Amino acid sequence: MTEQEKQNWLRIESINLFVSKQYHHHHSFEIINAYSELRDKFLNSLSNQIKISPRIKRTRTSESKGIKADDLNKVIRELLNSIPNNELKFEVYEENGVFYFSEEKSSIGGFDFAILNHYNNILALRNLCFGNLQYADGESRWSKFLKKNPDLVQIANDLKRINKKGVNIERINQENTTPLIVGEIQFGNWALAYRDFFKVLKADVQNSVDCLVYIVPTGSLEKLLSDGIVTFDKTKKIIEEFSKVISVPVWLIGIDVSIED
Repeated sequence: MTEQEKQNWLRIESINLFVSKQYHHHHSFEIINAYSELRDKFLNSLSNQIKISPRIKRTRTSESKGIKADDLNKVIRELLNSIPNNELKFEVYEENGVFYFSEEKSSIGGFDFAILNHYNNILALRNLCFGNLQYADGESRWSKFLKKNPDLVQIANDLKRINKKGVNIERINQENTTPLIVGEIQFGNWALAYRDFFKVLKADVQNSVDCLVYIVPTGSLEKLLSDGIVTFDKTKKIIEEFSKVISVPVWLIGIDVSIED
């Protein structure tokens, strides 16, 4: 790069983000299209002009354009969070069949975001706190969760009024129920894709995850990020190679960027 090219790039403040590729694994196409409004909200949120933090990528022999992955990750979270009638929860962690969020649990082993059936999730928490094998500190766990999630108190109160302490309450088969969708925004080292798939398989054991939404870079965007990262093509290859092992439906989304002249 010439010095002028570097200066021109570092002056860039915004860039156009768009969905470039999609891949569906194990019936995710049917699942996502059954919730077409949700599908469209996801795709529309990822088609925007966004602010970026440009940088110069340097190796021993060359320099090239780059952007900061952490800042891009934050921007995409903001786009998802701005979806109208947002049902997303962020920093979601699964433990013993219960999904915690709102910083109730914070761990690198969690998911970036999720859409949950809150009735089923609070029911699972209720059974752990007050059911067959209740936590010794069940009342404290229950109260702590609800204090951080006041919008779910009504569901919790309805469940707690069912006077069956020491007995698990069975789930009710609900029609038109909210799907259980977990999601990752992944710009890290390519090996993290394997960890992410193991993580969703673990969560699926007790929860029957309906779909994993996996957002990764492709095209020009992957070139602007670090080398050796998770990309659309690498992830697709992993899914195809382990298709019989990855039993959870996966909606793989490849995002790219373009610069207006």
